[in-house]
Amino acid sequence: MKLSSLQAIPRCFHTTRWSLVRQATADDSAEALDAMETLCEAYWYPLYAFIRRSGYSPEDAEDLTQGFFARMLDRDILTTADPGRGKLRTFLLTCLRRFLAHETERRMAQKRGAGLIVSMDTTWAENRYLHEPVDHLTPDRLYQRRWALTVLEHTLRLLKDEYEDKGKGVLFEHLRPYLGLGVEPEQSYEAMAAKLGQSLTNTKTQVFRLRQRWRELLFEQVSMTLDDPSSEEIKAELSELMQCL
Repeated sequence: MKLSSLQAIPRCFHTTRWSLVRQATADDSAEALDAMETLCEAYWYPLYAFIRRSGYSPEDAEDLTQGFFARMLDRDILTTADPGRGKLRTFLLTCLRRFLAHETERRMAQKRGAGLIVSMDTTWAENRYLHEPVDHLTPDRLYQRRWALTVLEHTLRLLKDEYEDKGKGVLFEHLRPYLGLGVEPEQSYEAMAAKLGQSLTNTKTQVFRLRQRWRELLFEQVSMTLDDPSSEEIKAELSELMQCL
């Protein structure tokens, strides 16, 4: 997918999850707590990958990831974020660096697995980490790439769920290659129209709607990681996202 194709921009955004998370310590609403849980689940693997690439063992990486989220919540770290910087991923990485530096001076008191903050499938995570490309990426670059892939994978899953809820799961699987993310090459519109048993015009319209909805979801998900996002800020973040891949 090319960034130049991202033309459609929602005219307004709901309160971002980033903003909700920053209010979570002062607001115990279900919405704020749900936002915190969602973001923790979204970021735990990129943070885990950063820690592993920094030289820690799988067991220590699990401990440290859980310990980081626990420390972040206990000390209300999110309330200290600078709204001017805006990027949640940058803020989290800065906090993680400080946490790891402190961990060299002390050992975690809790046993591994006690008081879990996020549900971590560490077997899956370690298997995924071992399949990371052998490209000698720094921990920072690996973190950025895993964040970018997490956003793309999440929006793709949301899009798939929307199609399945409408009883169009099969159609989604047929059209998915047109998003440019699958392993299968996209077919010509003529070939796809024949496969679906419909007109060429209808096929092109369906592909257009698929791409348009995916762009909307991307803007929505990226906006959730920025503080008071503008369309320009979201465009810039999406551009950086693509450069991380």
